[in-house]
Amino acid sequence: MSKIFFLVFTVVLAISCRTNVGDGEKISNQAFVQDNASIFSDDETRKLTLKILNYEVKSTNEICIFTLDSIPNHEKPMYYATNLANNLGVGKKEKDNGLLILVSKYDRELAIVTGLETENYLTDYKCKVLIDSIIVPKFKKGEFYLGINNALDRIIYEWK
Repeated sequence: MSKIFFLVFTVVLAISCRTNVGDGEKISNQAFVQDNASIFSDDETRKLTLKILNYEVKSTNEICIFTLDSIPNHEKPMYYATNLANNLGVGKKEKDNGLLILVSKYDRELAIVTGLETENYLTDYKCKVLIDSIIVPKFKKGEFYLGINNALDRIIYEWK
């Protein structure tokens, strides 16, 4: 049974967040959680990944968490996150059911972008409230994992 789970996990992991970021930039590790800013421990990354994977298996909705040190060229977080989500291929193309959480460590910027279908459940306003009421308070305490984990719990609850 564990071999089947590992095989399914590996296949889904490989297709969930594609490796082409755009402008020739490549992501070195295919994963639901791209922690380029190293804000999560390996165990925290694993827990977030499993939560996202379990949710995707049940719903087909795709979530990707992407952290980086700072946003290139001083782009707006929403603009950068939208392009990133599109280039990564987050969400099923025919369903447009993706969601990307962007965390820019040194810029202290956050963005949650959604596909068109996802927006029926998680509007921009709901995502903004989620950032302000769940993520930011935890981030201010240095609790990055708890901020994202609690936000994921709320996203999964709202996105049915």
